[in-house]
Amino acid sequence: MRRILILGLCFLLILPFGCTAKKEPAAPAETGAPAEQTAPNGAFNTEMIFSGTTLDGDPIDQTIFESYDLIIVNCWAEWCGPCVAEMPELEKLHQNYPNVLILGVLIGTNSIEAAKATLSDCGVTYPTLEPAGGLVELSMRSMYIPATYFFDKNGDEIRGEVVGGQNYDQWKEIVEDLLP
Repeated sequence: MRRILILGLCFLLILPFGCTAKKEPAAPAETGAPAEQTAPNGAFNTEMIFSGTTLDGDPIDQTIFESYDLIIVNCWAEWCGPCVAEMPELEKLHQNYPNVLILGVLIGTNSIEAAKATLSDCGVTYPTLEPAGGLVELSMRSMYIPATYFFDKNGDEIRGEVVGGQNYDQWKEIVEDLLP
């Protein structure tokens, strides 16, 4: 019995602190833009071009990036415990850092209404949308959620992904390190 308990604990220790998301391969994003990393004149990163609507129906595209010093793209699902647990922490970050955009990207859901209810229950006010354009490929990068990515106002990725739920102090440390 003791061996089984020890083996079980060892197994839990090697698991990542996030949910596994079974993701279907995405169709290539149709952005009409070339697939280069950054335009030669330093313009917006063409891989991050997207256009869609938030879950509340508001139009949104990559031009929103221009108003912020740091953009945090958080990929989540309403059925993922760590995703939901970190939402109030991200909302607190959103409230305390007006120069940081937090953009939620909803993946793997069967119910937009359930996702909206989760956002409401967690007090989330930052924009959340389903993957569109360059966000489709981004949302498919990791097999775990939550998965979070960091960009500057030009759409250039400035840090590697963070996988798994974080608390406010962990997010604050990352933000303080990345802000200009």
